[in-house]
Order: sequence, then C-alpha cells, then structure tokens
Amino acid sequence: METPEILWALLPSLIIALFTLVLVKWFLDHESRRRRQEFLMQANQSILQQRLQAYERFTLYLERVSPESLVLREQSKNMNVFQLQNKLLKTIRSEFDHNMAMQIYMPRQTWEHIRKAREEVARLINTTATKVPPNVPSFELGRRVIEDAGESANQSVRKALDSITRDIEEMGLR
Repeated sequence: METPEILWALLPSLIIALFTLVLVKWFLDHESRRRRQEFLMQANQSILQQRLQAYERFTLYLERVSPESLVLREQSKNMNVFQLQNKLLKTIRSEFDHNMAMQIYMPRQTWEHIRKAREEVARLINTTATKVPPNVPSFELGRRVIEDAGESANQSVRKALDSITRDIEEMGLR
C-alpha cells in the first residue's frame, strides 16, 4: 500500500475521532455550565432564606421595641423611673446586638432606617426620663413614653418597617 492509500483509509477514522473529541468537549462544557448554574441557584436560594430570616428578625425587633410594646412588656409595679429607664434601654440594646449580624443580608438604606428607629426609641426614653423624677413609680415614665411616642419614635419604627416591606416587595415575594 502506498502512503496516499493509507491516508484515504485512515481519513474516515480521523474524521470520526475529531468529531468525537468535539462532541465530548461540547458535552463537558455544557455539563460544567449546568452544574455551575445549579450551584449558583442553590447558593441564591440559601441567601434568599437568610435574607428573609433577617427581615423576619428585624420586623420582630422593631415590633418589640416600639414604645408601647416595650413599655407594656418590660414595666413592673415595683420599679421606679430610673430602673425602668435602664431596663428599657438594656432591652433595646441587647435585642439589637443579638440580631446585628443579620445586617449583612439587608440593603444599607434599610439597615440605616432600623438603626435610626433604635436610636429614636432610646432618645425618647432618655428624654422622657429627664422630665420625670427618678424615684417615682415606673408607671409615670411608661405613661409618658407612650404619650410622647407618637412623634419621632413611632415614625422611625414605621419607616423602618416600611423599608423592610418595600425590600420584600422588590424581591417579588409579596
């Protein structure tokens, strides 16, 4: 056999081998892209669950630190104004600190609304406490906090809750 005849005999085998290599490469690339998409979808699902949990926790936090809820839950008969003030501030701080890591799942603007709400409620408590003698029963501070809450503190809590609701709506989940 001559060299050209060998080439003509091997040519179909070479074409089939080349076609097989191209087909295998396409399949492996396709499979790699599919697996990457699957991985990203699972990661996005996990992040979405974490974000929703963050929103749930901060919604609960905002409801718990709203002035009326906070006073009604934390006030007891045997406390004076000074003791209630300290207990309210400690509750706001500890609940906030407990949930602080969840801020990474929230947009900066929503987080700032939550921080501002916390600051406004604490400011309301401190400002109101300066208007009441420290040794009178805590009922007086509680009553005044609830009466004075209508302005900035309740508005800040409402604004933070609205921001959370807006974020969830933008995710298409509501």
